Amino acid sequence: MIATQKPRGRPRGFDKEAGVETAQALFAAHGYDGVGVAELCSELGVKPPSLYAAYGSKRALFDQVVARYSAASAEVFAPLIAAATSPSDLRKKILEAAIELYDSTGHGCLILSNLTSTEDTDLRAEMAAKIEERRRAMAERLLELGLTEQDARDHVMAISIAMMGLSAAARSGIQRETLLRSLDL
Repeated sequence: MIATQKPRGRPRGFDKEAGVETAQALFAAHGYDGVGVAELCSELGVKPPSLYAAYGSKRALFDQVVARYSAASAEVFAPLIAAATSPSDLRKKILEAAIELYDSTGHGCLILSNLTSTEDTDLRAEMAAKIEERRRAMAERLLELGLTEQDARDHVMAISIAMMGLSAAARSGIQRETLLRSLDL
């Protein structure tokens, strides 16, 4: 009998971008701390050496997930921020878009969820920096609309706190329609 040698490395046809998408679903559902290398490998259909060869580390894969998520959310939020005609218009548009984004996965916001759930202080700091980037963009627009710096900060903080609540609500299973109705109260 001739022994056949199993090929080494990633499976043929392994799609790194599809792997990032799969990892995003896992990290969104369970958080960075809640997903292990074994679970990632199982879901991606690779062995640990292949995971490390493709992405470098679990953390590097998570960083790619965050970059992908941040780019997609920026495509949604940046035009809304730029087009806002008043503080109330900004609030309404941002919160409606947040509900749509959070509802699309059923897991709320990947960034906010990991900010509050990870034990990794460096990761928590990076998530906070991502949130601060969005806050700065909103504050800049509010300043352009004529608000004082303090009023802009207050409006941005109110929007940010509402987004945190909406993310947690979406994650806990509250329906999209209920979340949207809550904006009108």
